[in-house]
Amino acid sequence: MGDQATTDLTYVSTSAYHAGEKSGDHVFSHSRTVEYTGSGAPTAKPVGSERSPLLGDSSVVKEKSSGKLARKLTLLNAIGLTVGSIIGSGIFITPNQVLEETGSVGVSFFVWIGCGILAVGGALCFVELGTSIPSAGATYAYILRAFGGLPAFLYIWTAAFVIRPASRAIISLAFAEYITRPFYDSVNSTNSSQNASLELPSSAPIDDFDPELMPAPTWLIKLIAAICVCILCAVNTYSVKLMARVQDISMVVKLLAIVLLIITGLVYIGQGNDHNIKNFFEGTNVTAARLGSAFYGGLWAYDGWDTVFFGAEEVDNVARIFPRAIGLGMSIVIVAYILANIAYMSLLSADGILNTSVIAVDAVRPVLKSAGALYIMPLLVAVSTFGATNGATFLAGRQTFAAAREGSFPSFLSVVHRSWQTPIAALFFQTLMAIVYLIPSDIGELVQIFSFASWVFYGSCFVGLIVLRFREPHLHRPYKVFIAIPVVMTGAAVYLVIAPFFDDFYRSLYVTAAILGGIPAYILFVYHRTSPHILHDFSAMVTRWTLTLCYATLPAEEAL
Repeated sequence: MGDQATTDLTYVSTSAYHAGEKSGDHVFSHSRTVEYTGSGAPTAKPVGSERSPLLGDSSVVKEKSSGKLARKLTLLNAIGLTVGSIIGSGIFITPNQVLEETGSVGVSFFVWIGCGILAVGGALCFVELGTSIPSAGATYAYILRAFGGLPAFLYIWTAAFVIRPASRAIISLAFAEYITRPFYDSVNSTNSSQNASLELPSSAPIDDFDPELMPAPTWLIKLIAAICVCILCAVNTYSVKLMARVQDISMVVKLLAIVLLIITGLVYIGQGNDHNIKNFFEGTNVTAARLGSAFYGGLWAYDGWDTVFFGAEEVDNVARIFPRAIGLGMSIVIVAYILANIAYMSLLSADGILNTSVIAVDAVRPVLKSAGALYIMPLLVAVSTFGATNGATFLAGRQTFAAAREGSFPSFLSVVHRSWQTPIAALFFQTLMAIVYLIPSDIGELVQIFSFASWVFYGSCFVGLIVLRFREPHLHRPYKVFIAIPVVMTGAAVYLVIAPFFDDFYRSLYVTAAILGGIPAYILFVYHRTSPHILHDFSAMVTRWTLTLCYATLPAEEAL
């Protein structure tokens, strides 16, 4: 996502917020529907006593809406949303992880191509699902339609407690790595200038310079990452328009960073420097388990291909726009990523790729020399990752808010600031979760956690597509993907979920336990709605405190 980051306000994920204004929206509610009036606080209407079955037909889960989202997304918007959501931090942080798991730049290069093919296959499956079930809930809606309430709840649960906070932690760590680089690289330059100049000739291999002479300390990286998360929580809490401005700026900057990297690599190769790619497959050391971990690194960079489907209710013609947006958008991303990896592999040796945490900075050093490497590229990537964290913050807050609003999470997470009209408690909660993930983990570990959890539910959607083909053969499908594609994607998802157990069993077990931890929560608080009296009283007390401290209101008129 590379960053699972949203780059457009049109992605609301069943939120009632669109471009800073209240709008009618619906959620997949088990017990109530929230209605937004033209002004004032939102109100709730009872849906009835129906409840979603544990694993049965989801038809009793009713959808009611007080209005419709404006269908303003054009084809150009959808392409921009696809490209902007994918290109974020991944291409700037995971190439060394892919190389570490494969052992050679040759296998690493083909892994990147394979990740692009998997991303396209997944996106094509989502085109069929998105055009036949055009709901803003996207992944949640598809799983709900195919398998019922429990699996859909597990997705929301995992998104709130694993996927979204891990995503924000990864991107903010990347921001911290790049924003500190000029300061520590300046120290490196000063210390080493007594013995050798950093002004390398254009033909000099990058091995002549040690990019890790004085890396920023881990505690500082994590502190800056935490500050980044908190600042963007404040931005998203205070103003949706301010959040949008940050996204617009970062969109332009991230494309500049990619273009600069590609041009630098092409110039370097044009000067006859091919020494780093002569032995393409030297050092290959890959197993089935390690290959899965390598794919996780590459797929993290491609993540975000599903974002446009969350805007299904705002696209004028999903049958026409979705296939074209995915086809054109994914083509742009794959070409950009292949060229970026060619640049990395030509500008840096295998050891150079493995021994840097800021690959985009050290890659451009042979051509841009010290000024470009010290200031230009770090600033561009830092702004790009800052914007990606901003988008991820917007998404995380809205998803948590929507889940709380429909009764799946505690009600205090659904409170809305009276003046700013943003989900203040949900944003604070997700910020706390992101900081918790920052403390014990590094980027590589977080990517593995995020990817494992994500592909569990991507795989569920692929299986769901096959199930719906047979169970609902008459469902209107404006676009039908060749049935072999979801079959192959299901197999790929199974492999990507099983392989990590052989590489790091306990980490995979932890994520599995976190996902399955949603089952008792669903049974107690959603399906039966029989929480202990003391827990209900505690939740009501916390909600009252939240309303007072945050100057907020509930999106439902209910006595506490």
